[in-house]
Amino acid sequence: MNTFLTSLIDRLNFIVRILIGLGLLCMVVLISLQVAVRFILPKLGMPAGLPWTEEAARYLMVWVIFLGGAIAARHGLLIAVTALIEALPAVPSRLLRRAALTLLAGIFIAMAWYGWQWTLFGADEISPALTLSKFWLYLAMPVGCALAAVNTLVLMFQNGETQEALTA
Repeated sequence: MNTFLTSLIDRLNFIVRILIGLGLLCMVVLISLQVAVRFILPKLGMPAGLPWTEEAARYLMVWVIFLGGAIAARHGLLIAVTALIEALPAVPSRLLRRAALTLLAGIFIAMAWYGWQWTLFGADEISPALTLSKFWLYLAMPVGCALAAVNTLVLMFQNGETQEALTA
């Protein structure tokens, strides 16, 4: 695969990793704030409530999961049963691995397509506490799955080039 394209995708993945880290940091801050408001302030005689923090943390978690899955796909870290691939000789093993990665990329593309349809369908919904369009929540699936498909294809072609270089 083109080294420039791989490098570009890896730079995009670097940005996505930063976004994942920021999302996790925001989740920790929001949940800590929620705990303080719910349990500590009432004991000090200051009852208060921040219902939007729980919803915001939940929506951030959805984004972190889909983006994190896409990054895991780039490095071959998704859950897999590899017993058959490891038991086969080199050539059939490589062909089976390519077939599995191709199927996985196809599944990610289908999920991105249907996720986009769902995003458009739910765009009119408003979240109860944040009063945001649920478009932004539902968008996590097509974005994450599209990135996972691209990362899976890059992994497949990069592994193929590496294995071909080793056998040449």
